Amino acid sequence: MLQQGAWTFRYSLEGFLKRVLRIATGPMSEAELVEAVHSEWAVQSEKSLDTIPDRVRAALLSRNGCFRKLDDERYALREHSGDDLGERAYEFLKQVGHPQKQGEILRHLQQSTGRNRGELMSRVDLDSDPRFARLEAGEYLLTEWELVHDAIADLMAELGQRRADRQDLLALVSEDGVFYPELDPRFAVAGDSVECLLVEPEAAATAERLDEVAVEKETEESPMNALETMATVETNTEEKVQIPTEKLVDLVLEQLTQAASELATRNQGLPTEVLTLFNLEDLKGIESLMQQRKRIGALAEDLQALVAKWQEEQSE
Repeated sequence: MLQQGAWTFRYSLEGFLKRVLRIATGPMSEAELVEAVHSEWAVQSEKSLDTIPDRVRAALLSRNGCFRKLDDERYALREHSGDDLGERAYEFLKQVGHPQKQGEILRHLQQSTGRNRGELMSRVDLDSDPRFARLEAGEYLLTEWELVHDAIADLMAELGQRRADRQDLLALVSEDGVFYPELDPRFAVAGDSVECLLVEPEAAATAERLDEVAVEKETEESPMNALETMATVETNTEEKVQIPTEKLVDLVLEQLTQAASELATRNQGLPTEVLTLFNLEDLKGIESLMQQRKRIGALAEDLQALVAKWQEEQSE
């Protein structure tokens, strides 16, 4: 599955073209690549949809790019040069297992080679190496990796599941996939737990839907446990208690209060995240984080005002 654009988390255009050609069954024409960009990379709100063919052509014909044009007018990825610095960068990303900023990659190369940063910046060109793809936010990852962010976001939104364990999510979608929600504005991370911000707190399912999916998957793979699983599900169903109508508003207000508190707590921790990005020289990341801080703060205030309004009406 290719990573589609959502909430600004997606490949850069060149990175997307690399990934498309990496998983393609063979070379592709310019028209086929343009169609792939339109259908799997561009979003409907994109202001520059009309310029996509020109942008794709410019990327394919870039002098320092990693695309080569074949005799039949189709395109394929060039072979990587195999230089020492490129190999070290490749092994570093493979070892850490998730996207990294260029500054972090250069810092690793400094430590492993003893070369100064200026020399490395002039010699390391990840964009011209077909093994590396860049995200729009600036991080680099390996083109061989399968990003599963979209699949996980879609699954959690479909099930109304706001929070789940990271490993459980990967087990349901793709154990070999790469999922690094720390970089994706659709998710918030607390330890091993991942929250999907596309799922509103008050709309989240009361049942652990992901657990049910896991049980169903296990049942399909192990027919001998079917009766035992059915008994467990029936027991859990019997234990569910319907919320009385007169308590429904109070429950929703309580959940909204908790959500506002979580947002406020998250905002208090943002300075630490900003400092981390500053150390990584990620100015774009800092700018994005500050924008999110305003949104989070405004949402927390709105929720608090909404709760106060309804509590005041109830007390009258």
